[in-house]
Amino acid sequence: MSYKVGQRVEVPVKECQGVIAYVGFPSFASGKWIGVILDEPKGKNNGTVKGKMYFNCAENYGMFARQAQLILLDEAGNRTEPVSPSSAGSNATTPDDSGPARARSRLNSISTRRRNEPTAVRRKTSPANITRQQADKLSGSRLSLTGSRTLLSAPSTESLSGSLHERRDGGESLIPAPTSTKRASFIETGFVETLKPQFVPGQAMAGSAVVAANLMEEKLSHMQLAQENDNLKSQVHDLTEKVETLRVKRMQDKERMKDFEKTKLQIEQLIEFKTKVMESQASLQRDLQRARQEAREAHAAREQFQEEMADLAETVEMATLDKEMAEEKAETLQIELEQLKDKLEEQTLDLEILRTEMSERAAGGGSATGASSYEIKQLEQQNSRLRETLVRMRDLSAHEKHEFQKLQKDMDQKKSEIMELGRTKEKLSARVEEMEHQIADLQEQVDAALGAEEMVEMLGEKKMALEEKVAELQEAVSDLEALQDMSDQLAESSKELELELREELDLALGAARDAQRHRDAALETLADRELTIVKFRELTHQMQEQYLQLQQRVQSTESTKTNVRGADQQLAEILDFQKTFAETRAQTKAVDLELRRLDADEARNHVCHLLSFMPPAFLARGGDHDAILMLLLIPRMTQKTEILISQVREKYRSIEKIDRASVIRGHSVAQYSFRSRLCSHMYSLQTALSCFESVLNSCSPEMLLKAGNAYPEMAAQEKSLDSLIELAKRDQLDENLPMEAIEKCCAYFATMFSVLFGESTAVNQARLIVNGTRTLGSACDAISTDATAIKALIQGEGGDIGLLCQHVETTCEVIQQHLKSARRRVPRDHAGPAFSVGANLGLDKDCNEQFSTSYQHAVKIVKTLQYLLKSALQAITENGDLDTGLPADKLKEMAATSSEKVYDTEDLGPVATIKASLTVIQQLAANLAQKMAECENELAISGQTQNQQQSLEGEQLTPILIRANAARKESEETKILSRKLETRDSDIREARLALREKQEELSEMTLRKELAEKRFITQQHEHEMNVEQLKRKLEEAQNQLKRKEKEFEETMDHLQTDIDSLETEKGQLKEKLKSIGKKTLSTVGADSIAGSTSLTSAMDNKYYVQEINALREALSNEHLQKKKIMCAVLRQKLDSLEPLSSPTSLKALDSTIQELRKKTTDLVKDVQKTLVYPTVPDLRRKLPETSYHYLLERRRNIMQLKERADELAAQVRREAIKRTPGGRAEANFAVYPNREMAAAMRERKLLAAEIKIPYNGPERSFSVNVGTQELRKIHTLLYY
Repeated sequence: MSYKVGQRVEVPVKECQGVIAYVGFPSFASGKWIGVILDEPKGKNNGTVKGKMYFNCAENYGMFARQAQLILLDEAGNRTEPVSPSSAGSNATTPDDSGPARARSRLNSISTRRRNEPTAVRRKTSPANITRQQADKLSGSRLSLTGSRTLLSAPSTESLSGSLHERRDGGESLIPAPTSTKRASFIETGFVETLKPQFVPGQAMAGSAVVAANLMEEKLSHMQLAQENDNLKSQVHDLTEKVETLRVKRMQDKERMKDFEKTKLQIEQLIEFKTKVMESQASLQRDLQRARQEAREAHAAREQFQEEMADLAETVEMATLDKEMAEEKAETLQIELEQLKDKLEEQTLDLEILRTEMSERAAGGGSATGASSYEIKQLEQQNSRLRETLVRMRDLSAHEKHEFQKLQKDMDQKKSEIMELGRTKEKLSARVEEMEHQIADLQEQVDAALGAEEMVEMLGEKKMALEEKVAELQEAVSDLEALQDMSDQLAESSKELELELREELDLALGAARDAQRHRDAALETLADRELTIVKFRELTHQMQEQYLQLQQRVQSTESTKTNVRGADQQLAEILDFQKTFAETRAQTKAVDLELRRLDADEARNHVCHLLSFMPPAFLARGGDHDAILMLLLIPRMTQKTEILISQVREKYRSIEKIDRASVIRGHSVAQYSFRSRLCSHMYSLQTALSCFESVLNSCSPEMLLKAGNAYPEMAAQEKSLDSLIELAKRDQLDENLPMEAIEKCCAYFATMFSVLFGESTAVNQARLIVNGTRTLGSACDAISTDATAIKALIQGEGGDIGLLCQHVETTCEVIQQHLKSARRRVPRDHAGPAFSVGANLGLDKDCNEQFSTSYQHAVKIVKTLQYLLKSALQAITENGDLDTGLPADKLKEMAATSSEKVYDTEDLGPVATIKASLTVIQQLAANLAQKMAECENELAISGQTQNQQQSLEGEQLTPILIRANAARKESEETKILSRKLETRDSDIREARLALREKQEELSEMTLRKELAEKRFITQQHEHEMNVEQLKRKLEEAQNQLKRKEKEFEETMDHLQTDIDSLETEKGQLKEKLKSIGKKTLSTVGADSIAGSTSLTSAMDNKYYVQEINALREALSNEHLQKKKIMCAVLRQKLDSLEPLSSPTSLKALDSTIQELRKKTTDLVKDVQKTLVYPTVPDLRRKLPETSYHYLLERRRNIMQLKERADELAAQVRREAIKRTPGGRAEANFAVYPNREMAAAMRERKLLAAEIKIPYNGPERSFSVNVGTQELRKIHTLLYY
């Protein structure tokens, strides 16, 4: 069946449902995987594995699984049986279908059968299990044949396959579950492992083969009914016990569900509280932002206030300057006032002169023909008024001209805008034409598309053909998926086979190592024997020579005596040779031992000498020394446990058969049980020590020192191992040895690890699994051995104790299988010493505690069985009949006393207690095997990445190395601090001397300061008096100025009235002149009376012409006089101005500039000499005060250079003010710039405009310094 994205499935492993989000072949593992988004957070990821995202979901809601691990659900949420589409298609085909379809259906049926059947595992079986396996095979074949017959005949194939699947998943018996509800309520595998048959060729036979199989089936069923009944009875008994245990578990599950509901309500309350907290946090965040904004505004206001204060300071300075300027202006006004007084006196004199002239003229009767001075004055005033009007007309014309130019610019701008709009209009018209062409093209395309109905029909036919091809390809894909599933199953079976072969390879390698060791020992013995053979050959050669000599002496009478003596001598020589050879070997060993003892003594003395150099803190309790001893203790104890395990395994071999005679009369069973128990304790101790080693190599230095504080107690626990090694040396390790000391040692290290480190995540889980599985495996060996021995001692039917022993054997066998599968799935490189840190296999944090609890349960079972076995043997020996066993009732009583003795208050009876303990161990083993099977692919990938990371990162620093580096740094820092203290003492002495000198200088400076303050007070008082006097003078001058202004206004008003009267007179005269002209023209050509009148009018006209000429001459004279007066006034003003700088004074000014330049160059040289080329003090002098005096001298030189630079800058500023015309304000004591000059000196760059040019690249800014003309040009270019 092909799974698709969006379908709902059930995951039995996680006991929840979900939706398929991904189907494919990921990169983190081989084969086809399905990504599921679970409804509950029981997953492992969020759709992302190894940095690659396959789908997206919340954290711990996603997981990947195989197709066989999922169950498809329909829309109602019910399970659907997995029926492949190819098999359904094969049922619907007719007998006339082609051969490939039949082959494909047959292949799919085979794959489904293989998928339903578990993979066969090769293992060694005992002779007692062979008959049971044969019966299971026969019953399995019969069930397969009946299943095939029902597949051919009846339509209810799904129910039968479901029942078969339920029976195979159960694993305890061959009884089929009657209903689906029973299957749902009772799913617990792994109690009794039975072997299932593999692929049966008889399942795919034709009709004749089916009939023959039915006949064979009936015969076999009659033969095996009796045997199956016995098996079923025992299995029913086991199932009843399991049902009882399951009822108890269901009651516990109800209580857990109640707790779950309570926790769910608490979680909802916590979520509501979390929302409220988040809302309050958001409001607080808003308040915080508002407060920050207010703080920023306050800071900006503060900066603005500081700027305003700076501006006020500047205005105060400007006010002082304005005050000085006002004083100067007051002086100039006083001078002008005196001048105006003089002018007023002159004007009064002129007025008197005019009055006299007017009186004289009035007295003379108006006969004077020349113009009076009064008229001249009037004409001058009239000319001045005409001049003013001319100036106004000129200003008006200039204003009109400016207005005209402005309008001209506006017109040019409008013209440019009109031209730009014309260009845009042309562009838009071109765009409109282009769009019209495009619309025409699109219209043609639409017309062409309207006539494409035939093409649509052809495309529809092609679509139908492609749909048919897609359907065919889907069928092919389903077939390929079935093949892929089959290949995945074959790959899994091959992988399991590979793991088994690896385990066998490990065992073979261990055996090879043992054989190598035996071979080396045999070679040594062979070498010794060859030496002895050479010696014996030499001895035989000597004996042959002696024999020849003795043959020559046979004739003598004392031949018999000599022969006897020769034989004795030969035997003595042989014994002497063996003795000398043993002595030489013992001598070499003694020499080697002496050399090793010498090396050990030398190393011990070396360590003692090194410790004598260490500070007391190093040797204190819980210090670095104890930490080092702790790091040496852990591997030493591990090696001692390995020695004990190897010694006891070599001494006591495994037994092939356990019967009553071997239990009662021999000691091999007890010795093998002792070996298993001792190995279990040693492996348990190795488990705790490996946890210590991995954590101590990766923890912090503080944790290492804390663990080192417990070194004395741990060293005391080592004595138990030393006592066992001493017994092994004396060959006294036997079954009579008590185990309480080593059990206390194991419990001590387990409890100390939890006390010191708690639930540490730095434990090497690979080594933990290897050592823990070995511990439980050895304990199971001891338990099964004792159980088999007890079962051999039962007389007659076994009863409860016999069934208990049988259950113990089978359970121990299942536990051994689980432990072996978990141990062989651990990567070898993770369990080595190179992976002492970071070898995390994804186990729970309390896995160490689980192993310790399982070990305690195993120890209790072993003790119970040991007490029961000892009491049974004692009872048999007391009866005297060693061939007869004990009845089951008596053994049950002994078992009750033994369990009560071991379990104390936890005792529930021997059967229930031992089964409960075995259940705990079995659950741990099953969970461990399942966890390792799930994480196998991830371990392979993570192993590669960890190897790469290890090769890249290199070796990490252990806590002892970190502590050593810290100790080195502390010693170096103490040395540096001692040197610094010495230099600090010398500096303090120098500073004291300098302080005395500074105090003397300070006393002198205080005296000078007091004198300067007195002078300043007196000068300030004088300055205040002068200021008050100047204020009085200023007020008087202001009052006089106001009076003069009032008088000036009155005179101006009077003169204005005179001007108005003169203007009216002038108008009247002009009217008279016009009327006279008209009269002369109208009276031409009249009579004599008219002629006489014309003569008089002609005379009047001549008179007027003469008067006009005289007025013109007077006007020209007036211009000349005015020019002279203006020249005199201008000359007087020029004389009053300061003299210009003449070329003759340039040399003196240049001399000042040259002097300033010289001072500047000298200052630059001194600065370079002081800063760039500093003088190095002579360090060879013994006096330490010279360096300090050198620093003081250098600071004094730098301060002098700063003062010189400030003074030179002030001189340059004064000279610039002097040379700037009009930039100087007059003062008596110093040179001050005027307001414009000060503003020019403080002038900064002004940002006149900012031009932004569109650009796609990174933003850049350029500053351009421009003048007025450039700014105008830029403005015209941008806007006009």
